[in-house]
Amino acid sequence: MTAQTQECVEWFREHPAFQRLLKEMQKKYKRQGRAAGKVVLPDATEAECEAAKSLFGREFRLPLQFRIADFEAELQNSRFGCVSLKEVLEQYFQEEIRTARELREEQARRYADVLAAARAVAQTAFCSQWLAMLAERQAGADTLKRAVSQNEAEARRALFRACQCVDMLARQAGTHLRLAVLSALAVGDPHALDGGTLCGRLFLHALAFRSGRPFPAGAEERDSLCFQNGILCDSISSCVTQVGLLLRTETGEHPAYRVFRQRRELCTLTLSGVSRLTAAQSPSGKVYLVENEGVFCQLCDQAARFHSPLICTSGQPSVAALQLLALLAASDAELLYSGDFDGKGLAIALFLAARWPKNVRLWHFSPADYTRCRSEETLGDVSRGLLESCAGTILEETAQAVGACGLAGYQELLLPLLEADLTETP
Repeated sequence: MTAQTQECVEWFREHPAFQRLLKEMQKKYKRQGRAAGKVVLPDATEAECEAAKSLFGREFRLPLQFRIADFEAELQNSRFGCVSLKEVLEQYFQEEIRTARELREEQARRYADVLAAARAVAQTAFCSQWLAMLAERQAGADTLKRAVSQNEAEARRALFRACQCVDMLARQAGTHLRLAVLSALAVGDPHALDGGTLCGRLFLHALAFRSGRPFPAGAEERDSLCFQNGILCDSISSCVTQVGLLLRTETGEHPAYRVFRQRRELCTLTLSGVSRLTAAQSPSGKVYLVENEGVFCQLCDQAARFHSPLICTSGQPSVAALQLLALLAASDAELLYSGDFDGKGLAIALFLAARWPKNVRLWHFSPADYTRCRSEETLGDVSRGLLESCAGTILEETAQAVGACGLAGYQELLLPLLEADLTETP
């Protein structure tokens, strides 16, 4: 910085009426990268007008306006000589002026550097493919780009750790690992892949890319995505309860589950237990599903008379329930689902029917069934919104009946019909 520039900056600091004028010019410089455009102050004070007059040598009225190039020219014609307005502004505000384009280019360079460093340590084809997608602004690029702009060192470390976990997962193909165990084996920290960490979010983006699925919106979608990739997130609390299923491992029917089946007793399977099964079958070729736990337990009082297995999804199916249903669908079992007549109940039915269209059948889900089990409970806005999503589907007529009446219908009031279907010879 020259002595003239320093003298000019000090002079402006001694005349605070210039501060807002200088700030507006700083903004223009950041946009344009040069002394271009105008400064316009429709609400300029008398002091600001006098400040402009002292430099330009002419009167200013509202709105106060002048070309920035003219301001610089007048400054250079003053006693300060050939000073650079850009340098004066940088020294006055103690901030380097960088244009939006320069900032974007710098951000792109930093992002590319982080990816290049990660590619250098990637050990598997899967990891390299994911990093290539990040370079093309896909598969989590927005998450990483934002992290790099906020803290490059932390973003670099999180990406390295995510790559180590991705590589470890690729090497463990064909086995099931708990998420915390995978994290500990890969980077020595069982919490590195926790949902709230940047490393954990990047890892989920990698899994979503690998599976051709969107980034998980909630815990259940996350657990499902992880399980699809051989990872157990919640192997104990994720569970499903059933009675009557024939459950197989590589050596034949599971001996413990066989006893439950033979005794017609209900059996709760954790995700850990389901993950060890190689097949699930129904002796009758049919499996009945109910949403409500109370309905399931009431029906199981007659389990000794059941001709087919019964499963309880406990509302939205857990990962354990979905995996069990996938095994049943693979055996060509017919899956008959019954749920409540509200937005949530119909949404679950549509979800299952869309996932296994060749297997899932609706069980007591007609408008007539709704009339039998209609309650006095008014539907909420969320429930009505879910009903609207049934338009054009197999549940359209039922959804219209529920929506027109505005009252929920509950499985408990269909218990006699459900029990008869399970106990009478089909």
